Amino acid sequence: MSARSLFSEFLVQTIGSYKPIIDSKIRNTIDDFNSSISFHKELPGYSPAPLYNLKHLAQEVGVGKILVKNEAERFGVPAIKMLGASYAMHKILEKNSDVNIFCTATDGNHGRAVAWAAKHFRKKALVFVPEYTAITRIENIKAEGARVIVADGDYDSAVEKAHEYAGRNNCMLIQDTAWNEYIEIPALVTSGYYTQLKELEEQTNSFEKQIDLIFVQAGVGSWPSAVVHFVRNHPRLEKTDIVCIEPLQSDCFLESAKNKKLSATKKSQHTIMAGLNCGTPSVLAWEIMKSGINAFLAIDDEFAIEAMKKYYYPVEEDKSIEAGESGAAGLAGLLALINDRNLHDLQETLQIKHSTSILLFNTESITDPDFFSKHVI
Repeated sequence: MSARSLFSEFLVQTIGSYKPIIDSKIRNTIDDFNSSISFHKELPGYSPAPLYNLKHLAQEVGVGKILVKNEAERFGVPAIKMLGASYAMHKILEKNSDVNIFCTATDGNHGRAVAWAAKHFRKKALVFVPEYTAITRIENIKAEGARVIVADGDYDSAVEKAHEYAGRNNCMLIQDTAWNEYIEIPALVTSGYYTQLKELEEQTNSFEKQIDLIFVQAGVGSWPSAVVHFVRNHPRLEKTDIVCIEPLQSDCFLESAKNKKLSATKKSQHTIMAGLNCGTPSVLAWEIMKSGINAFLAIDDEFAIEAMKKYYYPVEEDKSIEAGESGAAGLAGLLALINDRNLHDLQETLQIKHSTSILLFNTESITDPDFFSKHVI
């Protein structure tokens, strides 16, 4: 860990009844926990993402169990985003097979997933990326056959430009962030992630043993909101706490929780966790997460680097895991809780102890090899 001072910020919520306010049409979509896995199992190359038990890491950090759902590869692409984009595109084309061009904005993984899905369905993809996007991520999107446009500004600006372009050029916008006039397609993206959670259900014998604590990393919120909605509706996970992890400099969910309303981050948005670098939460994701998250935690980038190393260089016989900066953020949150003295109160609130069972998700593999080589290997 770096010798410089590290900082973290958090906010704890009291979770009462879980009742997100969502209209009936959207609720029918996000309450369908079984449809996406039926679709994904029919795709060539489908296999469940593995679940690892890192016994020795758990001993090292002083908890009972650390389970990691490893999304290092989905259909040849190193990220969980494949599940959301492919399922949403499938449902869109069921209604309108004449759609020819799909347009989106991305920090990297969602755009690559849209490009892959468009190629699978023999459609075209146009992907807008923020100006800070790593060249490797851009090349990976292009390699899937998409056209890439680098937009001035941050992720939110790229979303705005994709929306404008789609409206002017008769393209189908397939975005994983929702706003008041655009919710149905992001709801389909969110629903696509239930495949991962249904796999987990099978891999844990329907969560036969209690999961005490789940860490979910949040960018715009489409994937973590799927986890939250699934967990809060599962009869065997009623006592499970969920912690939302964000970069300290891109903490839109923490800022929203502080203000008790949808809010943009006030920070610089300078973070290595590119896949989590979103300025404003998805409207749909915020509605789900505001009543389903026990604690919002924003962490220093150094914890993400440390987590990447912990995964890559395992303790004793634990499985080695290749995790990108955003993929490792869940473990980074746990390391922050264990090692940051400023988080002692949060650690006590969450009752982290030697018997605690923890579930983490590696949501992406190495998506920026240059960064990984410089900071990990």
